[in-house]
Amino acid sequence: MTTRLRLETLSEATNFNHEVFRKIEPFLGRRVLEVGTGIGNFTAKLLAHADRVVGVDVVPEFVDVCREKFAHRANLELHLADVGRAIPSALAGHRFDAIVCMNVLEHIEDDERTLQTFWTLLEPGGRLVLVVPQYRWLYNALDANDGHFRRYRRAELARRLEQTGFEIEHASRFNAAGILGWFVNGTMLRRRELPAGQMQLFDGFAARLFWLEALIGPPVGLSLLMVGRRGA
Repeated sequence: MTTRLRLETLSEATNFNHEVFRKIEPFLGRRVLEVGTGIGNFTAKLLAHADRVVGVDVVPEFVDVCREKFAHRANLELHLADVGRAIPSALAGHRFDAIVCMNVLEHIEDDERTLQTFWTLLEPGGRLVLVVPQYRWLYNALDANDGHFRRYRRAELARRLEQTGFEIEHASRFNAAGILGWFVNGTMLRRRELPAGQMQLFDGFAARLFWLEALIGPPVGLSLLMVGRRGA
Protein backbone atom coordinates (compact mmCIF):
# COMPACT_ATOMS: atom_id res chain seq x y z
CA MET A 1 0.00 0.00 0.00
CA THR A 2 1.42 3.38 -0.98
CA THR A 3 1.49 6.38 1.35
CA ARG A 4 -1.28 7.96 -0.74
CA LEU A 5 -3.52 4.90 -0.36
CA ARG A 6 -2.74 4.74 3.36
CA LEU A 7 -3.82 8.35 3.81
CA GLU A 8 -6.97 7.74 1.78
CA THR A 9 -7.80 4.82 4.07
CA LEU A 10 -7.29 7.07 7.10
CA SER A 11 -9.46 9.75 5.51
CA GLU A 12 -12.35 7.29 5.64
CA ALA A 13 -11.93 6.89 9.40
CA THR A 14 -14.21 9.88 9.94
CA ASN A 15 -15.17 9.07 13.53
CA PHE A 16 -11.56 8.59 14.59
CA ASN A 17 -10.40 11.79 12.87
CA HIS A 18 -13.25 13.73 14.48
CA GLU A 19 -12.31 12.52 17.94
CA VAL A 20 -8.62 13.31 17.46
CA PHE A 21 -9.44 16.82 16.25
CA ARG A 22 -11.62 17.39 19.31
CA LYS A 23 -8.54 16.74 21.43
CA ILE A 24 -6.37 19.33 19.69
CA GLU A 25 -9.03 21.97 19.02
CA PRO A 26 -8.80 23.73 22.42
CA PHE A 27 -5.15 24.55 21.72
CA LEU A 28 -5.54 26.04 18.25
CA GLY A 29 -5.12 29.70 17.38
CA ARG A 30 -6.41 31.86 14.56
CA ARG A 31 -3.20 31.75 12.45
CA VAL A 32 -2.21 28.12 12.09
CA LEU A 33 0.70 26.39 10.40
CA GLU A 34 -0.06 22.77 9.53
CA VAL A 35 3.15 20.79 9.09
CA GLY A 36 2.48 17.71 6.98
CA THR A 37 -0.87 18.30 5.30
CA GLY A 38 -0.88 14.94 3.56
CA ILE A 39 -4.01 14.82 1.42
CA GLY A 40 -5.85 17.22 3.72
CA ASN A 41 -7.46 14.85 6.23
CA PHE A 42 -7.29 17.52 8.96
CA THR A 43 -6.84 20.61 6.80
CA ALA A 44 -10.59 21.08 6.29
CA LYS A 45 -11.16 20.99 10.05
CA LEU A 46 -8.41 23.55 10.62
CA LEU A 47 -9.90 25.83 7.96
CA ALA A 48 -13.25 25.77 9.73
CA HIS A 49 -11.58 26.86 12.96
CA ALA A 50 -8.86 29.34 11.97
CA ASP A 51 -8.83 32.67 10.17
CA ARG A 52 -5.72 31.67 8.25
CA VAL A 53 -4.06 28.28 7.63
CA VAL A 54 -0.68 27.77 6.00
CA GLY A 55 0.01 24.16 5.06
CA VAL A 56 3.32 22.59 4.09
CA ASP A 57 4.32 19.13 2.94
CA VAL A 58 7.44 17.57 1.44
CA VAL A 59 5.51 15.46 -1.10
CA PRO A 60 4.62 17.36 -4.30
CA GLU A 61 1.65 15.06 -5.00
CA PHE A 62 0.09 15.89 -1.64
CA VAL A 63 0.48 19.63 -2.14
CA ASP A 64 -1.18 19.31 -5.55
CA VAL A 65 -4.04 17.25 -4.10
CA CYS A 66 -4.69 19.87 -1.41
CA ARG A 67 -4.52 22.74 -3.89
CA GLU A 68 -7.19 21.05 -5.98
CA LYS A 69 -9.31 19.98 -3.03
CA PHE A 70 -9.28 23.40 -1.35
CA ALA A 71 -9.02 25.67 -4.39
CA HIS A 72 -12.11 27.58 -3.24
CA ARG A 73 -10.72 28.36 0.23
CA ALA A 74 -9.26 31.86 0.33
CA ASN A 75 -7.91 31.43 3.87
CA LEU A 76 -5.50 28.62 2.90
CA GLU A 77 -1.92 28.99 1.66
CA LEU A 78 -0.03 25.86 0.56
CA HIS A 79 3.70 25.31 0.05
CA LEU A 80 6.01 22.48 -0.94
CA ALA A 81 8.57 22.76 1.85
CA ASP A 82 10.66 20.73 4.28
CA VAL A 83 10.66 22.29 7.72
CA GLY A 84 12.85 19.42 8.91
CA ARG A 85 15.86 21.06 7.26
CA ALA A 86 15.42 24.78 7.96
CA ILE A 87 12.85 27.55 7.82
CA PRO A 88 11.61 27.48 4.20
CA SER A 89 11.93 30.75 2.31
CA ALA A 90 8.14 30.74 1.80
CA LEU A 91 7.72 31.01 5.58
CA ALA A 92 10.43 33.58 6.24
CA GLY A 93 8.93 36.43 8.20
CA HIS A 94 5.76 34.50 9.04
CA ARG A 95 4.73 34.02 12.65
CA PHE A 96 1.90 31.81 13.87
CA ASP A 97 -0.06 31.48 17.08
CA ALA A 98 -0.31 27.71 16.61
CA ILE A 99 1.65 25.02 14.79
CA VAL A 100 -0.05 21.66 14.28
CA CYS A 101 2.23 18.69 13.64
CA MET A 102 0.28 15.43 13.71
CA ASN A 103 2.12 12.15 13.20
CA VAL A 104 4.95 13.91 11.37
CA LEU A 105 7.79 14.52 13.85
CA GLU A 106 8.65 10.80 13.96
CA HIS A 107 9.35 10.97 10.20
CA ILE A 108 12.05 13.64 10.67
CA GLU A 109 15.55 12.43 11.50
CA ASP A 110 16.74 15.63 13.20
CA ASP A 111 13.68 16.30 15.33
CA GLU A 112 15.58 18.58 17.73
CA ARG A 113 16.44 21.04 14.96
CA THR A 114 12.85 20.87 13.75
CA LEU A 115 11.55 21.78 17.20
CA GLN A 116 13.84 24.82 17.15
CA THR A 117 12.37 25.81 13.78
CA PHE A 118 8.89 25.52 15.23
CA TRP A 119 9.86 27.72 18.21
CA THR A 120 11.18 30.38 15.84
CA LEU A 121 8.01 30.37 13.73
CA LEU A 122 5.70 30.88 16.72
CA GLU A 123 4.59 34.17 18.18
CA PRO A 124 5.42 34.62 21.88
CA GLY A 125 2.68 32.72 23.69
CA GLY A 126 2.00 30.56 20.63
CA ARG A 127 1.46 26.83 20.94
CA LEU A 128 3.04 23.82 19.28
CA VAL A 129 0.49 20.98 19.08
CA LEU A 130 2.19 17.62 18.59
CA VAL A 131 0.71 14.16 18.09
CA VAL A 132 3.32 11.40 17.96
CA PRO A 133 3.42 7.61 18.30
CA GLN A 134 4.24 6.48 21.81
CA TYR A 135 6.44 3.74 23.34
CA ARG A 136 9.79 2.76 21.89
CA TRP A 137 9.20 -0.91 22.73
CA LEU A 138 6.26 -0.91 20.29
CA TYR A 139 8.38 0.08 17.27
CA ASN A 140 7.86 -2.63 14.63
CA ALA A 141 7.43 -3.36 10.92
CA LEU A 142 4.48 -0.95 10.66
CA ASP A 143 6.64 1.92 11.88
CA ALA A 144 9.60 1.01 9.68
CA ASN A 145 7.43 0.72 6.56
CA ASP A 146 5.87 4.12 7.27
CA GLY A 147 9.26 5.81 7.52
CA HIS A 148 9.31 6.33 11.29
CA PHE A 149 12.71 7.04 12.79
CA ARG A 150 11.35 6.48 16.28
CA ARG A 151 8.44 6.22 18.66
CA TYR A 152 8.54 8.53 21.68
CA ARG A 153 8.59 8.29 25.43
CA ARG A 154 6.57 10.99 27.16
CA ALA A 155 9.44 12.18 29.36
CA GLU A 156 11.81 12.20 26.38
CA LEU A 157 9.58 14.42 24.26
CA ALA A 158 8.88 16.77 27.16
CA ARG A 159 12.61 17.14 27.78
CA ARG A 160 13.30 17.97 24.12
CA LEU A 161 10.57 20.59 24.11
CA GLU A 162 11.83 22.17 27.32
CA GLN A 163 15.42 22.20 26.06
CA THR A 164 14.19 24.08 23.00
CA GLY A 165 12.51 26.69 25.18
CA PHE A 166 8.91 25.48 25.31
CA GLU A 167 6.81 25.28 28.43
CA ILE A 168 4.75 22.09 28.58
CA GLU A 169 1.11 23.14 28.71
CA HIS A 170 -0.55 19.77 28.17
CA ALA A 171 0.36 16.10 27.81
CA SER A 172 -2.01 13.17 27.45
CA ARG A 173 -2.18 9.76 25.85
CA PHE A 174 -5.00 8.32 23.77
CA ASN A 175 -6.07 5.31 21.71
CA ALA A 176 -5.31 2.60 24.24
CA ALA A 177 -7.23 0.05 22.16
CA GLY A 178 -4.92 0.68 19.21
CA ILE A 179 -1.92 -0.77 21.07
CA LEU A 180 -3.17 -4.34 20.72
CA GLY A 181 -3.80 -3.99 17.00
CA TRP A 182 -0.42 -2.37 16.40
CA PHE A 183 1.42 -5.06 18.40
CA VAL A 184 -0.38 -8.03 16.86
CA ASN A 185 -0.14 -6.77 13.29
CA GLY A 186 3.33 -5.25 13.33
CA THR A 187 5.23 -7.26 15.96
CA MET A 188 3.63 -10.69 16.01
CA LEU A 189 2.48 -10.99 12.39
CA ARG A 190 5.19 -8.66 11.00
CA ARG A 191 2.72 -6.95 8.73
CA ARG A 192 3.90 -3.79 6.99
CA GLU A 193 0.38 -2.35 6.64
CA LEU A 194 -2.73 -2.32 8.80
CA PRO A 195 -5.55 -4.16 7.01
CA ALA A 196 -8.13 -1.65 5.75
CA GLY A 197 -10.96 -3.76 7.13
CA GLN A 198 -9.54 -3.50 10.65
CA MET A 199 -9.39 0.28 10.40
CA GLN A 200 -13.00 0.45 9.25
CA LEU A 201 -14.07 -1.82 12.11
CA PHE A 202 -12.13 0.24 14.63
CA ASP A 203 -13.62 3.47 13.29
CA GLY A 204 -17.11 2.16 14.01
CA PHE A 205 -16.24 2.01 17.72
CA ALA A 206 -14.02 5.10 17.86
CA ALA A 207 -16.56 7.50 19.41
CA ARG A 208 -17.39 5.06 22.23
CA LEU A 209 -13.75 4.21 22.87
CA PHE A 210 -12.74 7.86 23.10
CA TRP A 211 -15.71 8.57 25.38
CA LEU A 212 -14.57 5.77 27.67
CA GLU A 213 -11.01 7.06 27.68
CA ALA A 214 -12.22 10.55 28.59
CA LEU A 215 -14.19 9.02 31.44
CA ILE A 216 -11.47 6.86 32.99
CA GLY A 217 -8.26 8.53 31.81
CA PRO A 218 -6.38 5.77 29.98
CA PRO A 219 -3.18 4.50 31.68
CA VAL A 220 -1.67 3.79 28.24
CA GLY A 221 -2.16 5.00 24.68
CA LEU A 222 -0.85 4.32 21.19
CA SER A 223 -0.51 8.08 20.61
CA LEU A 224 0.79 10.97 22.67
CA LEU A 225 -0.59 14.51 22.50
CA MET A 226 1.78 17.15 23.81
CA VAL A 227 1.36 20.93 23.67
CA GLY A 228 4.27 23.29 24.20
CA ARG A 229 3.91 27.04 24.64
CA ARG A 230 6.56 29.51 23.55
CA GLY A 231 7.30 32.01 26.27
CA ALA A 232 7.69 35.72 25.73
